[in-house]
Amino acid sequence: MEKIELRKYDFSTVIEDPQKKLVLIIYDIIDNKRRTRMVKHLESYGSRVQKSAFEALLPSGKYHAMINGITKIIDNEDNVRIYRLNSSNEVVLLGTGDTVYEENVIII
Repeated sequence: MEKIELRKYDFSTVIEDPQKKLVLIIYDIIDNKRRTRMVKHLESYGSRVQKSAFEALLPSGKYHAMINGITKIIDNEDNVRIYRLNSSNEVVLLGTGDTVYEENVIII
């Protein structure tokens, strides 16, 4: 059995704007159509890190817009959890996968 590599990502060095938060969104949506809509919605805010999990680096306005969009997609039988990771901004990653964040840069 191969040893699992432990990797840590410290986002405090990436997040230049203190108003931005690292957010983890996990969901359990029964209906395929609603689940597909949820994936498309969340892809516009962050990165898919597992089948039912997304990470996003968002300022307050986009955070609230994302939540508003989610409420328009889900039904009472669905379960969505959003975790704002404000304290240490550290993520421990075990196994496959990668996490890379860059601030959005717009050059005019």
